[in-house]
Amino acid sequence: MEGEMMTMTMLSGTLSPVEAVIGELSPTGSLEGELTIPKIIEPETYRGTHEVTPSGEAQILMTAEKVVKENIVINPIPSNYGLITWNGSKLTVS
Repeated sequence: MEGEMMTMTMLSGTLSPVEAVIGELSPTGSLEGELTIPKIIEPETYRGTHEVTPSGEAQILMTAEKVVKENIVINPIPSNYGLITWNGSKLTVS
């Protein structure tokens, strides 16, 4: 763009999750208008159990589309479950 000068400016500040921001920008002259910012929806925090012990039934931690803020602990298989062995053809539970 021969003969054309471009002015670069930087805008700084804080935007919060509100429906609309109205203001004035004036790097050279002024610019007035409306800037629309969609609401930011924070995901729900998982508030269920964070500790699981293996059992004979499926266990589902309802974490889908939620933020998990703590570690989930999977406990060891309880000793009263017995010893399970497999020799390739025979399963033994003792």
